[in-house]
Amino acid sequence: MRAELLLAALLAAAPAWAGDEGGGVTFAARSSQSFPAPSYGAPARVLYDSGDSDPIASAWNTVLIQGYLPDPSVRFQAARASSSPRWTDMEVHRFPNGRFWARARLAEGSGAARLRALDAGISRDATVDIYSVEAFVQSPEAPPVPLPAPRGPVESGVARPFVHPRSEWKALPATEPYTPDPLPWRITLHHSDGRFTKSLAESLDEVRFIQDFHIHGRGWIDIAYHFAVDPLGNIIEARPEGTLGAHTLGNNEGNVGIVLLGTYHPPVNDHPTPAQLAAVAALGRYLVARYGIFPTALKGHRDYKITECPGDLAYVDLPQLRRALALPPAQAPAPSAPPSLRVPASFDGAR
Repeated sequence: MRAELLLAALLAAAPAWAGDEGGGVTFAARSSQSFPAPSYGAPARVLYDSGDSDPIASAWNTVLIQGYLPDPSVRFQAARASSSPRWTDMEVHRFPNGRFWARARLAEGSGAARLRALDAGISRDATVDIYSVEAFVQSPEAPPVPLPAPRGPVESGVARPFVHPRSEWKALPATEPYTPDPLPWRITLHHSDGRFTKSLAESLDEVRFIQDFHIHGRGWIDIAYHFAVDPLGNIIEARPEGTLGAHTLGNNEGNVGIVLLGTYHPPVNDHPTPAQLAAVAALGRYLVARYGIFPTALKGHRDYKITECPGDLAYVDLPQLRRALALPPAQAPAPSAPPSLRVPASFDGAR
């Protein structure tokens, strides 16, 4: 994806609230964009102008985008749509691998959004990708809402599949103490709406980026999910198990958040790999046995709110995952070693 994609995604992001993720603003019904950023031209030239976004239903004061920025010398601005938009510079956080997020704070109000990118001294030809755009009112993580907790038999001694710990991806400490949530009774599957990673090192970098995006971009205390699963079948610890997540607004209590690294929805169309699905199943069987979670309590993010998450190409796998979770860990086939990753034909090399 390219800088147009980034801008369009930003404008296209639907309202998002603390303790949630997956909605987005769209431009002409598109949630992602790309645009070229050639190295020739005058400084401050406009590289991209999204035009007005599709209508945004709720009031907003924050615009947040994330994507891939090969050259750091691109300046982003956001505005509320009007005949004479008042542009606000966006704060940009860019990682060494090109992953970035950018945020602008405006006066709270309603209406569509608009984005643009300016040349700030680009040194080499590049293409900018915008993976997602959100517009929302900044607020702290939502407090838990007490809910009934249906529960099946609990097997406290069940072994957990191997999970790469937070220390391996050099996680930052939470900005505030966690809220304990020691007895989950449901699981929610998400997609990261980001990179379809091709190595463990790239996956660890992506999880570190997501944490920075959630803490400094969205203003949450830590990464929203409890586990991330990459296309090679690696399971990565995100927010510590037994703490309240921030991944499904109004439904975080007792809810383990699992995110698939990648974008499993058009137009990107990443596909869950067999190793990835096997890892989710193994992790799910552990959670089912350890906490007495019913397999039917595995849902997609879209089952709780209007969102594309976890993407059409992952959501379709939920029935087979529920069947896999119903197998006792001792009877379930062990996940095979992650195969060499076969990238789907629709995979964009820039991602």
